[in-house]
Amino acid sequence: MKSAKLKLNNRILFGIFLFCFGSPLFAVSIRAKLINPKKEIAEKNLSVLIFETKKFAQTDAEGNVTLDFPSAGDYTLRLLRDTGIQEIKISVGSEDESRTIYTEKKTSAPKTGIVVEGEREKTVSSRTKVRYEEIKRMPGTFGEALRALETLPGVIPNIGFGGGANGIIVRGANPNANTYLYDDLPILYPFHLDGLTSVIHNDLIKSIDLYSGAYPANFNNATGGIIEIETVDSVQKTKGAFQVSLWNTTAYAATPTSGGKGYLAIAGKLGYLDKTLGATGLLPEGIRLPRYNDSQIKYVHNFTPEHQISFYNLTAQDNFAIDVPNKPANDPTSSALALLSGARASFGQSFRTTALRYTWIPGDKFQNRITLINFDPIGEYNVGFGSIQGKQYQRGSYVGVRQDAYWTAARFLKVDFGTEVRKFSFRDYGTEVALRDPTNPSPNPYNSASPDFVGRPISIQGNSPYYNAYTTLHFKFGNFLFEPGARYDYIQVTGNGALTPRATASYTFPEVGKGMTVYGSGGDVSRFPLTTNFNSETGNPDLRFERARKVSAGIDQKIDQVWQVKVEMFKNQFTDTIIDDPYVSSPVGLNPDKGQWLTQPIVANRPLNYSNRATGWSHGYELLIRKNARPGTRDWFGWISYTWSQSFQNTNLYQIYEGDNSQIGGIERKILAAYFPNSKEQLAPWDRTHVANFIYGWRMSEGFQIGGRWSYLTSVPSRPVVGDDGGKFSNPLNGLTYWNPQYSNNPYTSEYGYVKRGTDFHRFDIRFDIFENYSWGYMNWYLEIVNVYMRKNKNGYDFDNSRPFSATNPKQNDTFGTLELPGGTVIPFFNIGMEVHF
Repeated sequence: MKSAKLKLNNRILFGIFLFCFGSPLFAVSIRAKLINPKKEIAEKNLSVLIFETKKFAQTDAEGNVTLDFPSAGDYTLRLLRDTGIQEIKISVGSEDESRTIYTEKKTSAPKTGIVVEGEREKTVSSRTKVRYEEIKRMPGTFGEALRALETLPGVIPNIGFGGGANGIIVRGANPNANTYLYDDLPILYPFHLDGLTSVIHNDLIKSIDLYSGAYPANFNNATGGIIEIETVDSVQKTKGAFQVSLWNTTAYAATPTSGGKGYLAIAGKLGYLDKTLGATGLLPEGIRLPRYNDSQIKYVHNFTPEHQISFYNLTAQDNFAIDVPNKPANDPTSSALALLSGARASFGQSFRTTALRYTWIPGDKFQNRITLINFDPIGEYNVGFGSIQGKQYQRGSYVGVRQDAYWTAARFLKVDFGTEVRKFSFRDYGTEVALRDPTNPSPNPYNSASPDFVGRPISIQGNSPYYNAYTTLHFKFGNFLFEPGARYDYIQVTGNGALTPRATASYTFPEVGKGMTVYGSGGDVSRFPLTTNFNSETGNPDLRFERARKVSAGIDQKIDQVWQVKVEMFKNQFTDTIIDDPYVSSPVGLNPDKGQWLTQPIVANRPLNYSNRATGWSHGYELLIRKNARPGTRDWFGWISYTWSQSFQNTNLYQIYEGDNSQIGGIERKILAAYFPNSKEQLAPWDRTHVANFIYGWRMSEGFQIGGRWSYLTSVPSRPVVGDDGGKFSNPLNGLTYWNPQYSNNPYTSEYGYVKRGTDFHRFDIRFDIFENYSWGYMNWYLEIVNVYMRKNKNGYDFDNSRPFSATNPKQNDTFGTLELPGGTVIPFFNIGMEVHF
């Protein structure tokens, strides 16, 4: 009896043990080492998710990790890489064990050659890198990873509809002076006309590098910054995604090809903002919001470990239109566009980039890349508004071949070098609209007696070769790195070129924290003129390259595995900047009006319209405090960026100031303008002294993520309005008076130039993400709220031409960030959508 009771008690205790501890009694641990056999390296510091248990683990510096499973069976490991998620299926036995897990198919060693993969070392000076997973769900970007550029140090957003990445200002340079590259291929513009949506699908982006200083010599054609978009470089399995939001739908698909020897990735986007927001009645009548679409194709095939080909085809197309109706009753107090009745305008832009790239890697010391490129950008507009009547079509395509090589010449020396040949084919026709006097601060569109705007007939077609070559030497002695380089660019149609040397030096103290690097860089960069500027009929064929001299120095301190602090100072000098110039001319030239060629083919003092007179400079300092998510955890991440800067510009054009009553003829005025420019240096109209961003993100669980972003910007400077012209002109269609603003023309007064700043800009954005995980992938529902506390942010001053100058005209201009419903209720701007990955 006692024995039976004892057995019963033992069973009860065993049952209680099972109840309390459950399946861990049968848990299995695997001590694994993750190896990439193609790269022959351990998968270090890699986050691993066991999908069935939703538990994370993290490999160490040697690729080792301990994985715990509740029982024997088949499991799915998800490797969380910067480029996306990779899945591996494994079978788990009933006993603990140690094993090696290969993250790709193991291949036999090649008979000749060595596979070289991974990123080349990049300069630390004036370069900021952000990875896809850090920026995809950043609040205030509407899910567009590329718009995270707004939050980086040295960047001033060009605030407007949708934010700023369509025209960011990099260290005081003109917003049009940046170059955007996609795997080192050109794209005409990074964002569609709505300012909200990029022309590159998120799932193709691996990382983005912003070069804001004297960038490496392999880049060109920017006096501002270089934005290098790197795309995914491997596809392990067939996958796809689509996303639906209030203003666009996107789709993406990728699959391995040829038994894993290559891959194909296709993505696209269709915008319909005119069908959603445009159909709400919140916009003035006559405005048709932008329509757009884009597509990207990338195909890669590896014939052998030494030979690879890549094919790219990128497209984007945008258009926008306005046609203001002329109604019998026009009340400017109730209709924002009443004064513009009868105005019409349409604008379109597009580009196509097609490239075939061959990469040869004969060993671990040398690789060469040859790229055939066809770039086809198009821009067109049609406008009719008072005396402004113009229609122009521009196409400046080129076909080129480019070669880039990387050679490890010695243990202490690596060499980059390359060349490129292009053949430009430009076509420009129509009627170009221009100011008769570019120095006129307040031109009147209804001045028909002596129009302030003129139309220049254009019909240009031609070809021109373009050549460049570059080299960079990378000397490394211990912890010291010195990288001198030089580049030369030449355009035959203008007959001039630009030699731009540059260099970077850095020294790393590995014993300070996790490493402290002190660095500095300096050198020249250049940008070539546009077709319209240098054409021989309405432009100046002697235009030179725009240039900038950039100098910077800083410290990059890695405190531990996740914390980083970076401080950098800079100064830029801009010279030979191209501007509209009413005084530059040729003593004798062809009559720009081809209709008079039979009667007067040759004219004296033929206007050239453009010159390299403008100059400018900027200086400042930047601070970046960054915290990455701790590997293998759901730790928070984010950064603080702050930029203090000042930007100045000078047209170096002759000005007629208040009180100058001298009687000087046209020829004498041109001589004075050529030899005695008297314009004053002023703040650049895009200058913002302080720019700060606070970014925060936290993946609270497998099913929920929250993020916040607070931005602060000093207001841009404006020219104070000191009066009006008395209402001399009116819209002939409805008789409404057009009041033209007047500005101070006395450089010795406090109201001269860009000196008036308005209210500073700041806003708080927040985003909520909900994830539903399935065996085939996941769904992501998101809500993004812009300007949570509904601040009425301003951006400069706006003069209402339907009213005379007064204490309330001009007033500060409202900018993007809130929506006003028909009843007058103001709500934050928001976006809601759903994204599916499979």
